[in-house]
Amino acid sequence: MKALTLGVVDLPGRECSVAVARRYVADLLRASGHVDVDDAVLAVSEVVTNAVVHTASGREGGVVTVEVTHLGPCLVCVEVIDDGPSASCVPPGVPVMRRHEEGKATLETGGRGLWLVDEVTESWGVRQVEKGRGAVWMRISTSAKADERS
Repeated sequence: MKALTLGVVDLPGRECSVAVARRYVADLLRASGHVDVDDAVLAVSEVVTNAVVHTASGREGGVVTVEVTHLGPCLVCVEVIDDGPSASCVPPGVPVMRRHEEGKATLETGGRGLWLVDEVTESWGVRQVEKGRGAVWMRISTSAKADERS
């Protein structure tokens, strides 16, 4: 099956856009026949949050773009494109998953977003796009309606 773009939305780089992105992805996937969209919604929530908090998208006038592509009956790709590194991001660069010492509890309130993304996606990664913008892509399994599985 050929990849099919289901939708693209540009959102302001503000915290309130996280909820809009979740709802957009859930509604779009369900309307296209995907039933189990919870993993996609969770992953989008984490990555859009990261874009707003850790990239130039979170500055005044910043934008976060969410693109959803149907790859097959039970597989989608969601890409979150940000405005590139923020001047306050130290060190600047691509997002990396934090590693915590095994067996040690942590009281940190953040730092688990990419770990969650890694847990609920088939695969994920980063790439650079035009004009210094960065993208996090995620391949996510869903369930499809029974009549669309063949």
